[in-house]
Amino acid sequence: MPSNLRPRRRILVIDDEVRMANSIKTLLSNCGFDVSVAYSGREGLEKLRSGEYDLAITDLRMNDLDGFEVMRALDQRPNIEFIVITAHASTESAIEAIHHKAFDYLTKPFDFDVLRASVERAFAKIDAERFRDDMISMITHDIKIPLSSIIGYSGMIYDRTTGELHPRAAEFVQTIHSNGLKILSLVDNFLTSCKIEAGKLTIVPRDVDINFIVEDLLVLFRPDIERKHLDSQVVLSPGMPPVCGDENLLYRAVSNALSNACKFAPERGRIALRTAPVAAADSPLKVDSALVEVSNTGPGIPAEELPHVFDKYRRGRSQAGIEGSGLGAYVMRCIVEAHHGCVQIESRPNDLTTARIFLPTSSMGSAKHENGDYS
Repeated sequence: MPSNLRPRRRILVIDDEVRMANSIKTLLSNCGFDVSVAYSGREGLEKLRSGEYDLAITDLRMNDLDGFEVMRALDQRPNIEFIVITAHASTESAIEAIHHKAFDYLTKPFDFDVLRASVERAFAKIDAERFRDDMISMITHDIKIPLSSIIGYSGMIYDRTTGELHPRAAEFVQTIHSNGLKILSLVDNFLTSCKIEAGKLTIVPRDVDINFIVEDLLVLFRPDIERKHLDSQVVLSPGMPPVCGDENLLYRAVSNALSNACKFAPERGRIALRTAPVAAADSPLKVDSALVEVSNTGPGIPAEELPHVFDKYRRGRSQAGIEGSGLGAYVMRCIVEAHHGCVQIESRPNDLTTARIFLPTSSMGSAKHENGDYS
């Protein structure tokens, strides 16, 4: 999996001993962490309040604010772990570190491998807590809504007393089917995002027919399209070259694009799908590519929100009241980039939103796979 898809592991080193702070930054940066430095307690506190850090490594004694004062000022810090480092170790300060729920307490001078092991354990704890929180959120909100609908409609299909089917039974079954697919999509996106976060998104490459994926998905989403009375326009190029990639993952990526189009298109709105081969000179990948373009009418995405459209769990103001986990676009981008492709989103508010997926065609994809570029 390309390293740029792995989540940033953000660390702030707070130490007024410049040489020590810079040494820790260099060593941890070489291990793949995203490390910043603050050369005083006050600077560290400001950075922690204004930035998004997962872990802080703070010296205990500093000229302005000591490490415990920094920690006290950030008592409400559910998403930040602290490792305390000090050249003035004592039983009292170790107990106070425990009181402040510091993850670890290390005495200077320490071997760097000891610090690195502590940092890795801290991130294992952070990842486990995020997984738990994400799972709770998905179960209590994202799955609860469609599951409640399934239970409600399944209970209305027939009269328990007479055993006769409800006149709208076919409509109820269609709604149950649609909500079942929503739950399956939520679980698939969640599990895929977990693999992405763990750096374990594995691609099993083969030649994939993109048109076949789109046609299959159109059948799957037909009930949603009909329920919202959407005008669907589909143009599939008969000359599409195959893409070398994992068919199941590419199916998930295109499914997320189509799901968003159906979700955000208004009643009696319009969605459009198009596939086309793209020459290297016209592709953002600079190689011969396959294009999948999905668009929909609707509220669109404000310009200020476009840069964040692929952020995990990010949902824009214009999406208020619309079901979804906020994982679809994130998972789509990660899958496409893992295939050495790219996704472009273009949106005109209250008009048209378009997602363009570019993927290298089979000859280029096969070459990259042979060179070990897939993981």
